[in-house]
Amino acid sequence: MQKMTGSKKHFSTFILLIFTGLFCSRLFAQEELEEQVPEGFIYTLDFVMEYEASLYLNPEFEELNSAPSPINFQPSIGVLWPNYTMLAVQPTLSFFYMNHLWYEDRALPAEIENRTSTTLSFLLQIPAVFTVFMEKSRFQFTLGPAIMMRFALLASGVSASDTGYTGSAASDINKMNSWFWEKGRWFYLSAGANWLYHITPQLRAGPSINVSLPLGALLSDHSAQGLIISTGIKICR
Repeated sequence: MQKMTGSKKHFSTFILLIFTGLFCSRLFAQEELEEQVPEGFIYTLDFVMEYEASLYLNPEFEELNSAPSPINFQPSIGVLWPNYTMLAVQPTLSFFYMNHLWYEDRALPAEIENRTSTTLSFLLQIPAVFTVFMEKSRFQFTLGPAIMMRFALLASGVSASDTGYTGSAASDINKMNSWFWEKGRWFYLSAGANWLYHITPQLRAGPSINVSLPLGALLSDHSAQGLIISTGIKICR
């Protein structure tokens, strides 16, 4: 029995040494990376680009007069600062556009033949970034607040005087633009993960996945409409 207890102690000590070694190696790698950073603020920045396809969730499309959840192309541009620490911040601006209609006091995704608006959408994300540095790659995990800025414009081929749900297309557009900014529907929570391979010392690229949760809409409308799931490629300068 004592031999078994001794063996367990030795095994626990062995596991502890392994984890201690891994942690120390991460710290040493971090210190070496910091020592290699050239002087000057510009060298502590990573310029970030993401090219993603995104699913814009519309869970009410079957019960309301609207389109199934559309898929959009969503490019992004931003900066990561600082680029040599485990914890950083990455302001990012994404853009996409889609079609909307006004129905039962809400703006809903629309198919092209039923659209009233072309809606320009800008998603400003300001997440914290946690990075795990490897020898030739790095894993990044992001989490933080986001602001969805949406601007409904009359779609091509639609006139302001055309019939709309509230009387005219122009009136529907005004309702949409007010609805987008009411009751915190603009407030999102974004989270994501990506793996970046070091192609050159100054260029990294790899797959990414992001989720943008419409926290304001969940609280005010009890609906997940506008939840965005995107995946694609991330490139860092």
